[in-house]
Amino acid sequence: MKYIVSLFLLLMVLFTGCKDDDKTHEMQIVKALKEKELVFSSINKTWNFTPKTLTPESQNITNNWSDWRLFTSELYQKPKGTIGAFQRKTKSLTQKVEVLNNTIPERINKPQIRSRLMAIITRVKALHTFINLDRIPEKKVVTLITDLNIEVNAFQDQIEEIVRRSHIQKEEGEQEMLNSLNGSQPTNNTSVNEVKNTENQ
Repeated sequence: MKYIVSLFLLLMVLFTGCKDDDKTHEMQIVKALKEKELVFSSINKTWNFTPKTLTPESQNITNNWSDWRLFTSELYQKPKGTIGAFQRKTKSLTQKVEVLNNTIPERINKPQIRSRLMAIITRVKALHTFINLDRIPEKKVVTLITDLNIEVNAFQDQIEEIVRRSHIQKEEGEQEMLNSLNGSQPTNNTSVNEVKNTENQ
């Protein structure tokens, strides 16, 4: 009889233990889901990339740069529904951003453009890494999204600056100085006449 009672008590303990384990497991799942919902809500609220209005000339440069156009088009389309959608988005952005360094249009292929582009590439890759962790560091991801938005706008401002500078008139005498440094002949009529007069004397 004692044996049966002991066995019954042992079974009760095991059964209760299993129920407690199941309950703990369920609570962990619920907690993880709530955590993911909060992270999704925060990321969804922060992901607001909008096209920047550029001058027609700068717009023409970016429109003709097909790899940049593909990257920004992907960036401006906001993912919907789940964290998984944002994870797929960052994967696609990573693939598109990696080719940009090799296809910069000649007119804007300057050190400051390459530097800004590297900042964008770094942010996109970091964003992809952190958003794919099992426990997504919400604050870090939100910061990266904000920084990426800033970098993309700064990059486009840099294009505008290069275009603007290309239209600034050279100061008087600057072209002659540049020509003399390059070993070229003077280009304006006054300089040519001066040279002829000197030769005739």
